[in-house]
Amino acid sequence: MERCSGLKRVNRVRGKIVKTATFALLVSILASVFATAPAFAQNTTVAAPTIIDPTLTPGYSFTIAITVHDVMGMLGYAFRLSYDPSVLQATSFATNDPFTEAWPSIIGDGYVDVSYSYPIPEYFGQDVPAEAEPYTMATITFTVLDYGFSPLSMSNVVVTNVFGGWTYPMLTQGWFSNVPATGVAVAFNAYLLSSRKLSAGGIETATEQIENIGMWTTKAIVRFAVVDLGGAVVAMAEQKVTITPGQVLRLSADFDTTGWELGDYRVRFTLEYATAYGWVLGAHGGLNGQTVKYKTFTLE
Repeated sequence: MERCSGLKRVNRVRGKIVKTATFALLVSILASVFATAPAFAQNTTVAAPTIIDPTLTPGYSFTIAITVHDVMGMLGYAFRLSYDPSVLQATSFATNDPFTEAWPSIIGDGYVDVSYSYPIPEYFGQDVPAEAEPYTMATITFTVLDYGFSPLSMSNVVVTNVFGGWTYPMLTQGWFSNVPATGVAVAFNAYLLSSRKLSAGGIETATEQIENIGMWTTKAIVRFAVVDLGGAVVAMAEQKVTITPGQVLRLSADFDTTGWELGDYRVRFTLEYATAYGWVLGAHGGLNGQTVKYKTFTLE
């Protein structure tokens, strides 16, 4: 009886040893699997490019690459790229192998929605290690419509992976300009048609004479605003024009004062023009002048 009892105790011990060894082996295998399986990168970056090229004049086409960096097992992606439709028009988009399974994608007015996935059953995903060159997810082709500046702005960006996860990656925003970084300048002078006094119901004509004193063609926006003495805007107008080096243009806006209260008003004159880095204010009378000019008139 004692020997049998001893055997039972031995068997129980052996059972515990076998169970413990099996569990340890399973933990070891799982640890090995997860140690070798690539984790989804925490520094995944999706980027749009910056293009500053004065040779891309209206009518020319160019293609940009949307890239991703630092991601493992990428299975699919989706993004929206927004741009200024008065400067650019997207005409087509394409993707790189192996992302050939297209989800609903569209070219809209001022934006492109692109979505692609890795085709099944080739269920391996795309690896783009941190030390590797960025991977081109998609290319977009544009036609240039005008001179100026346009953002290439990323939004609604999602990257999925074979491990069942997704991320909203860091974004590098880009822009386009066919106006160079230097040698661009536009100045203006301000005029009113009336001699400071205007009869009630009359037409006040405000004029800006603008001159391209730089070396490159650019886009300019002339803005007029009539404000009362309290600063409230009564009426506004603007015009957008292309202006070449040395060119002088006179742009006017007519303001019908019918129904306006009698009293003093000011017309605010401003000018903006496109550069490689966005819109900047032009100066009155030259490079070092005021960026805002006022002319006053009285309605009587």
